[in-house]
Amino acid sequence: MARYRKIDTRMWGDCKFRELSSPKPSGKYLWMFLLTGPQTSNIPGLFHAGEMALAEELEWSVEDFREAFGEVFRKGLVEADWKARVVWVPNAVKYNQPESPNVVKSWRYAWDEIPECNLKAEAHERLKAFTEGLGEGFAKAFAEACAQPSPNQEQEQEQINTFPQTEFADAPALLPKNAQNSKPTQTQVERLYVLYPRKRDKLAAKRSILKATTVVMAGDADHPAMPVDEALDYLAQRVTLYAECVRGCDPNFIPYPASWFNRGSFWDNAQDWCKKPNPRPPAVVALPANYIPPSEQIRRERAGASQ
Repeated sequence: MARYRKIDTRMWGDCKFRELSSPKPSGKYLWMFLLTGPQTSNIPGLFHAGEMALAEELEWSVEDFREAFGEVFRKGLVEADWKARVVWVPNAVKYNQPESPNVVKSWRYAWDEIPECNLKAEAHERLKAFTEGLGEGFAKAFAEACAQPSPNQEQEQEQINTFPQTEFADAPALLPKNAQNSKPTQTQVERLYVLYPRKRDKLAAKRSILKATTVVMAGDADHPAMPVDEALDYLAQRVTLYAECVRGCDPNFIPYPASWFNRGSFWDNAQDWCKKPNPRPPAVVALPANYIPPSEQIRRERAGASQ
């Protein structure tokens, strides 16, 4: 019996998978999602995500998510710092052991993206002990990839009005004070535009993305308000899922990005995206030069038989 099998995180965005009956919120399902979901980083079990973004990805209400999370938390299987939006699954590395020191070295980028907090420090100690148990090469690779800040660096970090780090967040030092926690930068808007499956009317699209970010931050009766970094993560997840759902469709039937964002389509039910009413027509296949139509073949055979 095999002990390990790889699971592609794209499974969670597969249209057919998402069309299956929705699971009842449960700790077991949530734990599987935290181990293998699209939010996971290169570092087993340690990633940056908020409650609302995870609940949305699971298609659960925030209340149901919190109930399932509490079940897993009480078993000691997961920890979270929701203020910093850091989640830590301590046993994840047990099920995703690095195959070589080079794998550990690849953790560097993901490690730098995790905001500094007590939970990250705790994860560092446990991962350090784990890699030391794998051998000197693994321990050295971990020390290089996941260095802890010095006390002076930690003090400087506390003095910064921290902008939470995500794939779409710029470093705090690069943000002007009046823009922190208020609106996305042009670079962040550009990244969202790149994710959309149809590239048209870029200037209008970027204006609509700015507007959409503001709308998501404000929330409505069905969607809670959220800070700018979490709003960007939410939009990125929704655009990525939409792109996956319409993959293979005729591009002419995919709305322009400005229309999609202005209509608030990012709040649509993902199952509606997966219907694919206008698939791309099959390509025309050229016939070989020596092709003889069946009717002509029959005529020739009859002519030969009559001779």
